[in-house]
Amino acid sequence: MFGFSDLTHPGFSVRSELECSQDKIEFASRVVLEHIGVVVEEVEENYLDEMLRKFAGIFPGTKDFSAYSRSTIKGLDLKDNADSIIMAFVEREEILFRTLERHLIGDRLQKGFADDVDGFLAFSLSVQNRRKSRAGFSLENHLEVIFNAQGIQHTRTAVTENKEKPDFVFPDIKSYHDPVFDASKLTMLGAKSTCKDRWRQVLQEADRIPNKHLLTLEPGISENQTNQMIRSHLQLVVPAAIHKTYRPTQTSWLLNLTDFIELVKKNQ
Repeated sequence: MFGFSDLTHPGFSVRSELECSQDKIEFASRVVLEHIGVVVEEVEENYLDEMLRKFAGIFPGTKDFSAYSRSTIKGLDLKDNADSIIMAFVEREEILFRTLERHLIGDRLQKGFADDVDGFLAFSLSVQNRRKSRAGFSLENHLEVIFNAQGIQHTRTAVTENKEKPDFVFPDIKSYHDPVFDASKLTMLGAKSTCKDRWRQVLQEADRIPNKHLLTLEPGISENQTNQMIRSHLQLVVPAAIHKTYRPTQTSWLLNLTDFIELVKKNQ
């Protein structure tokens, strides 16, 4: 299907389950597979009972679940490599959320919907909406923890012109609204787990900052899209592990999270 040829070891075998840590599918690979309709159900059943007790058998608030997910990862120094840390946090929360979701949704599906088509459609829509909103907010939650650990002054979701709310303003929203404050020392960062065409929303979120930044986890955005971003003075920030999904002509332009943090530190 993918056009591979001249394989040293042609053919394949099928296994019913993953057998070791080397079989783990990376975040970017999982996103690409889901784009082509291959859903990878990676779960962590060892934490299920603990999550059911802690959250009383319901979905917790996003901030609480993000904090719990981080607590299950031991030995990380938040002042260390920001790119590896953000990916560790995001991947762990994604796996734990799918584990809890699979259990709670499974219970509801077993009860069935009989002839209640509207009820089924409403339930399905709520599942999709929960996934989308959680992914965006969880990324912001983890970034905020990393910024705090790195001693970076910032304001999250503060109001700028026309009631816009950029995800992060550096050094803070008070400085942003101070006309005397040097605008060249201001930085803004949007955070979107996936971009698609929504990156243009960031362009309207802080008029005093002509050069915007957007962090995303989306792999392999097309050159056409990134060229449009460049023309719109939007700098894309992508964790280092996802850079390999972009073309060489794009990676020379991309920033990783560590690069962005160094940029903000210099301004502060």
